[in-house]
Amino acid sequence: MELITSHWHQIVFIIGLIVVAVKLSAQVKEIQKDLDVIEKRDTYVETVKLRAQIDQMESHYQSQISALWDFTNKLRDRFNGHSK
Repeated sequence: MELITSHWHQIVFIIGLIVVAVKLSAQVKEIQKDLDVIEKRDTYVETVKLRAQIDQMESHYQSQISALWDFTNKLRDRFNGHSK
């Protein structure tokens, strides 16, 4: 009993440190979960943006390819004597 009464302030300090450490650990885990959610959302948003860019480029390239084929067909028709 004398040990507790003579060192009570150190015991209270150690218990306080343990409580603070547990609270900080819980907060860190919660923040990590929130960060994971944010990263997943940002990854999804980036994926959607990239997909939209790819779709836009594909349609642009398709129109360019169509224009090239039209030009090739017109040249072929002119060489074959079917000019319009």
